[in-house]
Amino acid sequence: MVKVLPLVLIAILILGCTTTAQTNAAANAPAAGPANPELKNVQVLPKTLTRQELIAIMRTFTRGLGVRCNHCHVVTATEPEEKLDFVSDAKEEKKVARVMIQMTQQINGAWLERVEEAEGHHEEAAPAASASAAPMQPRVGCWTCHRGKTEPEMPPPPPPPAAPSS
Repeated sequence: MVKVLPLVLIAILILGCTTTAQTNAAANAPAAGPANPELKNVQVLPKTLTRQELIAIMRTFTRGLGVRCNHCHVVTATEPEEKLDFVSDAKEEKKVARVMIQMTQQINGAWLERVEEAEGHHEEAAPAASASAAPMQPRVGCWTCHRGKTEPEMPPPPPPPAAPSS
């Protein structure tokens, strides 16, 4: 059981790793609206995002993980300048990013609502609050765990138990 604890902690840390701004944009996007025809192969973010909103979300990823766009997107040319294939799904990092986005959307949605309810805050909301109410502000994003690094750091192990004194 003791050996499982570090693995559980790692899993929890990994589960909290996408961006607050990304989730803000997703939460603030119109619930129903025409898909943006500029966006190609957008699978987990709202298809109604504007180009500017999408770029802002991607910038939060780069800051949260301390990377550049080519971390997730395929480089197709480097001269005279770097060109990227934003549509391609060839890089594993892009696939992982999608899973992380979905994870933080779930954490910032249903899971944080459950925490708020357990803390007694959910009951304070007006009874008429429903789908028209503003969504809860996300609190978990890439930075939450990554802190500017591609791999979240684990805290140091606790000190060993003190030897019994005689």
